[in-house]
Amino acid sequence: MTNEQRPTDWQRQRLSELQDGELDPLSASRLLDTLAEDASLRATWERYHLIGHVIRGEHCDPAHRAVAERVRRTLAVEPTRLQPRGRRARTHYRPLVGVAIAASVAFLAVFVAPVLLRDTATHPRVTVGETPLIARASLPRPVDARWQLDRPDLANKLDRFLVTHQETAPATGAKGMLHYATFVGYEIPR
Repeated sequence: MTNEQRPTDWQRQRLSELQDGELDPLSASRLLDTLAEDASLRATWERYHLIGHVIRGEHCDPAHRAVAERVRRTLAVEPTRLQPRGRRARTHYRPLVGVAIAASVAFLAVFVAPVLLRDTATHPRVTVGETPLIARASLPRPVDARWQLDRPDLANKLDRFLVTHQETAPATGAKGMLHYATFVGYEIPR
């Protein structure tokens, strides 16, 4: 279709479907190719958009109506660059950028993440200087009740429990000193 001819009813129907989002992708591609070549079809497309703006009550600035035509004229006058500018300077620093990012992530993982992820229930905050030193020194020492049991059957049961727990705790993911400490005990003749 040349620029002198008016759009057909079929083309206007396709434009309306395209604007409503009802046109299939293949037909839309063909219609857009035709739209790029035909000025009268572009004018119809612009009128359809203007009608849509008016129906929706949107503001229509007349200066915005011919934006596509002004861009088209500006591009036609502008000289074409035959060779794009190279990006050698930017590619030179790429390995350094990767190392910097890796170092930042490692820093965050080692120093910041443990602080943020610390569970306050399992690691309560300790405040220094809460009570005077004299008051702390006068506290009675707790009595180790385990070794003062007079029941050997209970002592043996407790020993078996501790040994079994130590053997199975690393497999269950228990935290604390159990991974590093071993139980030392002695048998009391019973």
